[in-house]
Amino acid sequence: MNINDTSTQLLFTTVPIVGITTEGTGVSGTGFFFSYDLEDGRNVPLLITNHHVLKDVIQGRFVINLAEGDAPSRETISVNFDKSFIEGKKLGELDLVAMPVAPVLSMLEENGKRPFYRSIDSGLIPKKSVLDNLAALEQITFIGYPSGLYDDYNKTPLIRQGWTSTPAWNDYKGKREFLVDASVFEGSSGSPAFILNQGSYPTTDGIAIGSRLLFMGVITQTITKEKSEHLDLGTVIRSDAMLVKLKPFVEGLL
Repeated sequence: MNINDTSTQLLFTTVPIVGITTEGTGVSGTGFFFSYDLEDGRNVPLLITNHHVLKDVIQGRFVINLAEGDAPSRETISVNFDKSFIEGKKLGELDLVAMPVAPVLSMLEENGKRPFYRSIDSGLIPKKSVLDNLAALEQITFIGYPSGLYDDYNKTPLIRQGWTSTPAWNDYKGKREFLVDASVFEGSSGSPAFILNQGSYPTTDGIAIGSRLLFMGVITQTITKEKSEHLDLGTVIRSDAMLVKLKPFVEGLL
């Protein structure tokens, strides 16, 4: 495993989340680690997923890889939580919840369990000038656990790809969202979505040589027709919308 490869590192930004609702129904989704950067140089580690995944959950768990030296091992540990882990963590009107996980990570370390994970950094969110200069058609990479599926031997999620179906710089139906042309299934909710180019990528002036990684947003739903017929379209909440709501949320934690 080349753990220094960007796409490999992105595998370990996510965790599978499962839970039981008040009605006894099982739910599953994807969570990802996000590092909110403070002005004083500190950062606040958060686990983010869709609100609709967890809103009725009374008991749940997420599974995190453990480290073996400087690399991930096949060993994992389950972190159990109850409704108090979710309450009051919704990001305004967005279908997102952000759970502070510093206490959880510290507890694991204190018990001799060193987690292996990578956080998505605030600096990966494209500024407006970058967003406005993206092409209407961009390849999107998203990572998660569609229908709860993953590599249960190597303990890694699935990497999916698609294309922007509406330009990322347009506010789809007046919201800071865009559509992606991809097979988005239940369980993908909460998946982080990226523009990831390695080697070269298109620009308004032609082709740029190099690599590019942008955190574009969060998969929030699949779009279906009548009788739940999948249209191979999904909705992505833009990362800049998430960042706006995170600022007062994190300030309330401090």
